[in-house]
Formats: sequence, C-alpha cells, structure tokens
Amino acid sequence: MKTNRFALLVILTFLGAASAKAEVGFFPTGVIDMIPTSMTDNASIVVGVGTFGAPNLYYTEAGGAVVIGDGCGSGLSAISGDGTTIVGCNVNSDGKFNAAKWLGGTSWLDLGTVVGGVPCDAFLSGSWGLTHDGSLAVGLVYLQQLCQAGAGTWDLINGGPATALPKLFNDRASRANGVSADGSVIVGWQDQPTGERTAAKWVNGVIELILTPSGELNGEAMAVSADGNAIVGGGYKQRDDAWIWRPATGVERISKGRGKSLILLDVSDNGNTAVGFTREGAHDRQQRAFLWKHGKGAALLAKYLADSGVVVPEGWDLKVASLISADGNTVYGWGFNPDNLIEMFKVELR
Repeated sequence: MKTNRFALLVILTFLGAASAKAEVGFFPTGVIDMIPTSMTDNASIVVGVGTFGAPNLYYTEAGGAVVIGDGCGSGLSAISGDGTTIVGCNVNSDGKFNAAKWLGGTSWLDLGTVVGGVPCDAFLSGSWGLTHDGSLAVGLVYLQQLCQAGAGTWDLINGGPATALPKLFNDRASRANGVSADGSVIVGWQDQPTGERTAAKWVNGVIELILTPSGELNGEAMAVSADGNAIVGGGYKQRDDAWIWRPATGVERISKGRGKSLILLDVSDNGNTAVGFTREGAHDRQQRAFLWKHGKGAALLAKYLADSGVVVPEGWDLKVASLISADGNTVYGWGFNPDNLIEMFKVELR
C-alpha cells in the first residue's frame, strides 16, 4: 500500500553518533542500483526496480535484495501493506509491457487492460499501488482508442479485466498513483485540456480535482495515507512547491524557499510526516532528499540527521527519500555512496 512514484548486500550497520536522539540513525543497505518504490506497513519488506525501471527487486534486511522478475518500463513495483501481494511490470507473450501480479520466484500473472483495450507501441498497462490486503491494484490502462490511457484498477480476488476509472476529459490521460488501505480513496492525476497534469482523487469511484483553497490547480498527487485523510504531491499552484491535503485544512503549501522545487512522494498514516526530494539550481541539478514534519516544516534529510546528532559517512549524497513507514519511523531512499554508486539507504526517525 505504501507507494508514489521514483528507488550486493551487507547486514545493516548502525552509523548514528551518540546523542540525545541516539535512536535516530542512518543505515546504508549495501544494495546497489535499487530504487525503492514500495514497502510493507511495518517496513519489513521493500520492493523496487533497477535504475532504468528493471528488474523487479525484493529486499529484506535478512535476505538482502533478490531479483523477482525481469521487469519493464511501465508502472512501479508495489507491495501490499500486509506483505501478501506484489505487482509490477512484466513483458507478456506478445512483447507488451503489462501490469502483473507476482506468483513467486520469477513467475508473474499478467493483468492486462480493459476489455477491448489496445496497446500503444509496447505499452498495455502499468500498476502503481495496492490496497492493504492486496485485493485491489491501481495504475494506468490503455483504452479502446489507440494510445488513449486512463487510471484503472484490477480486482485481484475475483480476477477479470481491468476497470477504467472515470475521467473529466475523455480525450485526456489520467493515472492512479496510490490507494488507501481499503481502496475507497485513489489518488493520481488528470490531464487538463491544455495539457497540464493536475492532482486528482477518486473517492468511491467519483473523480474530483484536488485544488488550492483559492481554487487553483496543483500538480499530481503521489501518495495517500491508509485512511485516505492525507494526500501529498508536488506542483502547488502548478509551480515549484510541494503540498499536502487534509480534510480539515484542504491543500497546504510546503516550501523550502525560492529557487527550490519540492515533491512529496509518500506520507505516514497519521499525515504528520512525509518524504520526497528537492531540486535546486539551473536545470534542477542539485537534487536532495528531504523530510517534512507537521508543525516543523521541511528540512533536507541530511540536515535533519546532523541536527539529531547522526553522522552520515563522508561522501554520501542523499538524493531521494522515497518511502516512509505507516508509523512514520522508517524511511527508505537512495543516493550516491562514497564510491559514487547508487545505493539504497534506510533512516530510522524514532
């Protein structure tokens, strides 16, 4: 269920310096070229993809990272909150990129698209998220009109073809990026007639845009909390800042200052902690992992760790904080290690 969209081995070693907050720690995983894309609610299993979207990968602290499928370039690997179900990208017998359910080992069950749906070049469908019990997958499906795509769902209990979610504009694309624990709230984006990708949610199957308090459009929604009461994304007012939506306050802007672009990728179940990345400078060259806490604002993850007395080994560059556990205590992300290789890391916030 913990999903949002961009993530060999040693036993994790505690590298945090002693401090008043000694329970906070930074842990390199030793896993090279894995982008974490989803994890169980208790953070015991992480799934992800290689740096170019393949292969599909499965990680535990005890077992390290294991390849569970060749993968492909549509959707992201996702795991249900209870850890029972995994979906990802698989190339079907026709050579098409296809949403699929993991059957164990390197075997996958292709999920296909809607009845009558036709592929667009190599693309047929892509999964992006799962409910807590793995009964419902969400993502993108190609429709009956050539190269027309929309948000869709798959019933993983009863099977059958995908179901397309409603769109505001039939000739414009949409996609589901995440789903609440019970499947009642699905979040993602809806393209506007003018082309802008804008935040949307489907509540019990009814689509609505996620707007600012003044009615302006936001960029896509990336993730939703288990209860559906916290939604995060980027492009506040279609600009550089991130945002969080909650029922009592609506959309709240999250900023790190002028010249810095923020995107939130995941949120804890209580909506009080979220993670993502910031970009700075010309052409967004300075990308950094960051953390947001309700009432405390946004901070670069490296600075948060330093302020907590944790020493991140010299040479590490924390690029993206991708995932946060249901309780808000565990973060997974990726960065460049001292050898300038992409490595997955773990952070404990408790």
